[in-house]
Amino acid sequence: MIIFLREKFIAQIFMWIIAVVFIIGTIMLYGGSGGQQNSGTDGEVVVKIGTLEVSRGIFEDRISQAMRQQQQNPRFGGEPDRKVIIKSLINGYIQRVIEGSANITDAEVMHYIRSDENRVSTYNLYGPDVLEFYRYQLSESSLRDGIQNLELITDTEAEQDFQLKANKAKVKFIEFRHSEYVKLNNAQIEEVEKYFQENKPEIEKYFQENKEDYATEEQVNIRYININPSDFVTQTDIEQYYTDNQSLFMNPELVKARHILKKFPDRNNVTDEDRTSTKTAAEELLKTVKEEMAAGTSFADLAEKHSEDTGSAVDGGALGTSYDHLPEGKYFGRGQMVKPFEEACFDVLQPGEVSDLVESIFGYHIIQLEEKHPPSVKSFPEVESEIRGKLVQIDGVDGAEAVANDLIFEIEVADYETAIELDKYKDLSLESGETGFFSKGERNIPQIGSSGFYGGLAEEVFDMEVGVTNTIETKGFSNDVSAIFVVTVLGKKPPGIPELEDVKAQVIDDMERKKAKERAFADAQKLLDQRAEGGSLEELIKKYKAPEGTSIAEKTVQESSLFNLAAGSTYVPGMGDAKEAMFAAFDMSEGDVKGPFAGVSSTYVIELIERIEPDFEIYQTDPTQKVERYKTLLQSKKRDAYVNWLGARKKALAANVWIHEDYR
Repeated sequence: MIIFLREKFIAQIFMWIIAVVFIIGTIMLYGGSGGQQNSGTDGEVVVKIGTLEVSRGIFEDRISQAMRQQQQNPRFGGEPDRKVIIKSLINGYIQRVIEGSANITDAEVMHYIRSDENRVSTYNLYGPDVLEFYRYQLSESSLRDGIQNLELITDTEAEQDFQLKANKAKVKFIEFRHSEYVKLNNAQIEEVEKYFQENKPEIEKYFQENKEDYATEEQVNIRYININPSDFVTQTDIEQYYTDNQSLFMNPELVKARHILKKFPDRNNVTDEDRTSTKTAAEELLKTVKEEMAAGTSFADLAEKHSEDTGSAVDGGALGTSYDHLPEGKYFGRGQMVKPFEEACFDVLQPGEVSDLVESIFGYHIIQLEEKHPPSVKSFPEVESEIRGKLVQIDGVDGAEAVANDLIFEIEVADYETAIELDKYKDLSLESGETGFFSKGERNIPQIGSSGFYGGLAEEVFDMEVGVTNTIETKGFSNDVSAIFVVTVLGKKPPGIPELEDVKAQVIDDMERKKAKERAFADAQKLLDQRAEGGSLEELIKKYKAPEGTSIAEKTVQESSLFNLAAGSTYVPGMGDAKEAMFAAFDMSEGDVKGPFAGVSSTYVIELIERIEPDFEIYQTDPTQKVERYKTLLQSKKRDAYVNWLGARKKALAANVWIHEDYR
C-alpha cells in the first residue's frame, strides 16, 4: 500500500477521476446536473442527453484533449479527425449516461467506499467530490451484472466450440502481393496525364461503372492570406516578460526526507488500545533506530528493514519525485503529505536531524530530513517556451488581427498580390494562395494544412457567400489560436458526381489497384498451371518467372503457423487477411496444392502441410477442456449480451439527444 502520494501521482489519480466524471455528467462538472456552467459563449449548452447538459467550453476542452492525445500517439497515424472525435465523445456521453442510470443510494456508495482501503484513501484525500464517481462505478457494475448473469452455456455450444478451436491447419504458401503489380505507383502529374491519354476509353468506362464512389459533398475554393501570430513576438519580448514577471516562474519550497512507519492495524478504525500498542512499538523502534545509526547504519538501510510503508521502504523510505533543477533524488513540497508529516519536515526539523515520533492517520513516523530547498526562480531556458506561447496568444494574436483588418482594406483597394508586397508587411511571413475546391470534411485543406491545426477555417468559409472577404481566427489542437486568415470565397460547387477530369488521378489509381489484383491472380494461376502432378511448392517455385515490365523480387515459399477457424476472423498467421485460403485449407488433404486464393492485399497458392483433427475423447475425459470452453464462451456471450443491450438502449435514448448544429 502506498501511504504517501507524490504530487504527480495525486494529479494522475484526480485527473482520471475527473475524466470519468466528466463523461457521465456528474454534479462536479455539468450545470444540467447541478454544476456551475461557464459564463458567456463557453457556457452555452451544446449537448443535451436526457437531463445531462454539456457546455461549449467543456466540450471544446474535451475535443482539444482528445485531438492532442491522438496527435501525440504514433499508433493512430495521420492528423486527428475532429468530426470523428466529436462523434466518439458524444457516443461516450450517451454510454456513460446509460451506465450511470441505475438507482444507487448514498448508503450503498459509502459501503462500497469503506469496503476497500484504496477507495477509503481516495475519499479521505478528495472528500465528497468522488462520491459521484463511485456511484457511477456501482451503477455500471449493477447494470452489467444484471444483463450478463442471465447468460448460460449449453453442452452442445461447448462441444462445438471445442471442435472449432481444436481443428487446426498449417500451410506453406507463395504470395503474390497486389502492390507489386501496380503499373502506375506514386506517379508524377505528367505520367498520369500520359496514362490517361493512352487508356482513356478504359478509364471512362471504369468511371461510369463506379461513379457513385466519387460523389462529393459541397465544395468551396478560397483565396487566402495566412497571418502567423508568432511573427509578432520577438526574443526581446520574451526575455523582458521573464525579467518583469519572475514571481510567476518559481520552483516551490522543497524538502528531501525519508521515513520509517509503524502503522496502525486498521487506520480506518483506530481504537485507544491500538493507538497505545502501536505507539509503544514505535517508541521501541525509535530507540533501535537511534542506536543502529550511532553504530553507523544508514537511515535508508533501517527504513528498508523496519518500515511498514512497503511502497517507500524499498527505496530506503524516500518520498516524493525528482526535479530537474535539483540533484538526483526524491523531493516533495507543501501540501503533498499529511499535515503532521509536512509540519515536521518544513517547520521543525533541520537537515540531518531525525525526528521523535510523529503521529498521523497512518500511524507513527520516524523522519530523517536530508535537505531543504527554499523557493527559487526557474531559469529562462526552462520557461522560454511557456512564455513564448503565452505572448503569442496575447500580443501575437492582437498583432495578427490588426494586420488582417488592414489587409482587408488593402485588398479592396488593390488585390492580394499587391497587398502582401507592401513595405509594411515585408517583415512578416505572410502566406498567400488559392486552395482549389475542397470539401468541408477533408482532413487537410489544400495548400494550407491540417484542418485540425487550422480548426474553424473550413466551417467558416462554407458559411460565407461567393465574393465575400472576411477575417477568420483558427484554433489548433490545444484550442489556442493557430493563425488569423484573410479569406475570399472564389467559388462553390454543390454536392454531386464530379467530372472525370476533376478526379481522374483518383480514378486511375483505383482502376490500377483493381487491375493489379487481377494481374496478381493471373500470375499465380500461370504458375500453378505449371505444377506437375504431386509436385510441392518448393518444386513449383523454381519455375516462376516474373512478368515482363515488372520489378517483382524473387518469390519464396513461406510457412504459416497453426491456425483454426476462429469465429469472426479471417486472419492467417504470416499471410494476413486471407479468408478464401483459410477456408480452403480445411477442405484439403496434407500435400494438396491449391489456389489461387485472393486475400485483401495478396493472392496465394497454398500447400497443406499439417492438419490436426479434434480429439473428442480428450474433451470428454479432461475436465479442464470443458471448463476452458465454458469459461471462454460464457465471457464472449456476456460481452455480446451487454454490447447488444447497450446498443438497444442507445437507440431508445436517441430521441432525447440534442446536439448543437456546430457539432452535428
